[in-house]
Amino acid sequence: MTTLSTPTHPALPGVADAERLVRNFLFLATFLLTWFTPAPFPDLSEPTSLAASTHGDPLGQAAMVLLTGALAVFVLIKRSALVPRIVTLPLVLVLGAFAISAMHSAYPDLAMRRLVLAVFIIFQSSVLLLLPYGREHFARLLAIGAIIVLAVCYFGVTFMPQLSIHQATDVAEPELAGDWRGFFTHKNGAGAAMVMLIFMGIYVYRTWDRLAGICIVVLAGIFLYFTHSKSPQNLLPVVLLFSYLIQRLRHRLPALVLILSVPLALNLLSVGSVMFGPIHALVDRMLPDPTFTGRDVIWSFALDHVAQRPLFGFGFESFWGMPNLVADWNYLESWGYRASDAHNGYLNLAVTTGLVGLALTLWWVLARPFADYWRGRGLGPDRALTTLFLQIWLFTLCLGSFESVFFAGGSALWSLMVMAVVGLRFQTLARSFE
Repeated sequence: MTTLSTPTHPALPGVADAERLVRNFLFLATFLLTWFTPAPFPDLSEPTSLAASTHGDPLGQAAMVLLTGALAVFVLIKRSALVPRIVTLPLVLVLGAFAISAMHSAYPDLAMRRLVLAVFIIFQSSVLLLLPYGREHFARLLAIGAIIVLAVCYFGVTFMPQLSIHQATDVAEPELAGDWRGFFTHKNGAGAAMVMLIFMGIYVYRTWDRLAGICIVVLAGIFLYFTHSKSPQNLLPVVLLFSYLIQRLRHRLPALVLILSVPLALNLLSVGSVMFGPIHALVDRMLPDPTFTGRDVIWSFALDHVAQRPLFGFGFESFWGMPNLVADWNYLESWGYRASDAHNGYLNLAVTTGLVGLALTLWWVLARPFADYWRGRGLGPDRALTTLFLQIWLFTLCLGSFESVFFAGGSALWSLMVMAVVGLRFQTLARSFE
């Protein structure tokens, strides 16, 4: 960890102990609320699990507001000089474009509420990095959070399998019966979460306690296997290899090419297969399931709607699953009408926030972090911490080719992605605050 969280003034022992407790509580409360959400272990056999809804969760909203307020008080007292550094030009433009898309949505109130939630998540994920005193404290808190998450997941599959393992009675996807999902809604979310825990375990191993790190990696790896979530399983070794190679490249261009190669190739093979005939023919020859488990229909549906509103889309987080869209579906229409999202993070942004929102988001989550990473190389950053940020960042960029991960409210994966993006920036500022 950098010295960004080091207290600026010495404190009396009692005061220091109280402050440590406050930091620990705020960190774990933020971390665990992000992972568990107010409604873990959803019952997927209930028909209401498919119902369209424009109503928020009062309990979740109250918890989010209270926690954000507590973090804001901490930052204003302890680290107020860093708050302006979180707000970069790309982020301001992204939120501005999203606000425009929200105002033109069929559900502007809902879109604006979800935009406020997105701002809260960005703020929380940024402050999370400022709570630990140093690298060992950060690793210890990550280890505690990871072990709690794993314990609850294993408790669920052992004692509540009907709510932790996909069942044949699930309303939406009974064919997933037997796949572990823990307290998550879907096995894919559980698989992605386990990959993140593996990255955390590696960091804990390198910076604090080897045994704790090994336990986290092994337990998360076993759970990942039983989710049978293909994308996270296949991407894990790729990201581990690339995060190792990138840090050993001496020139900017090869590093950028290496970073872009996997998400670009995945998007060409996935969404590109419904846009370009030659790519479709290639995928048809290469893969046993060229439809990507039916995602191709959703991608075609999404692309048609991008063409209808190319600039600012149909509204931030207010298109998929909305009553007006679901009501238009009948058995003669594309089942994209009933999809929960575009099953591609980039395409999902293009539909909901338009090509403007997508381009600005790529500036904030791709171009700017790479520039920050390359600039931070010359400042002697913590290599273990940089590796953690790179792994989270690369994995999310790659997984975005098959899952709608960007600005997903209530998603631990997105919160960690924001933490990585902001963390790479903070590393370029560390010397200024020592």
